[in-house]
Amino acid sequence: MRKRAPKAAGDKVLKGDATRRAIVGRALKIAAAEGLAALTIGRLAGDLGMSKSGLFAHFRSKRTLELATIDRARDVFASAVSISAEDSPEGIGRLWSLCHFWLRHVEERVFAGSYFFAGAFFEYAQQSGPVPDRIRGATREWLAALKRAVKQAQKLGEIERNANAERTAFELNGLLVGAHWTHLVGDHEALRKARAAVLSKLRSLATREIPLKAFESVRDFRAYLKERHR
Repeated sequence: MRKRAPKAAGDKVLKGDATRRAIVGRALKIAAAEGLAALTIGRLAGDLGMSKSGLFAHFRSKRTLELATIDRARDVFASAVSISAEDSPEGIGRLWSLCHFWLRHVEERVFAGSYFFAGAFFEYAQQSGPVPDRIRGATREWLAALKRAVKQAQKLGEIERNANAERTAFELNGLLVGAHWTHLVGDHEALRKARAAVLSKLRSLATREIPLKAFESVRDFRAYLKERHR
């Protein structure tokens, strides 16, 4: 009997981890559709067929639950956007991929509702505390990824060195968020137009290293990148 104790303890830990993942998964769906404020221990317990005390045992507070939900959202976003873009070569191709995958994660409704961090950012931007700090941190990570890609492209001679990398990152992010808003109000062409707008921005920054014909359309640019990096 004593030899079985470690296995039983291990099974309990695995079960606890699985339950926690299920709780956070459901919390993310609710928060993506209705905001973090919609999360309550009682609602989640009812949705998952658990007792409040049983669910409370996993998180102890709403704040802990919110932080876990934000962390899950960061992981989901990174997998769909940042990590997916890493398969692209460094430089202007990586910068394009970051923007492309950002738009695609909206198209494919990676989050159950509107873009998780955009809504959460506006909800908590001017507040203080662990939850707003975690959300601002995720936003900074994304802007830093764009800025880093701009600098890599400059280092490779694909983007003019006098371009301000930080401002370019903000401008590209503005195009993406603006397109998402337009998409949400019913413009079904908004995300396609956003890709064209991103391409136009890249054209305005590109050096002669990249032929102008590559910027004639999104299709031409993709073909150029594919041919260049074979």
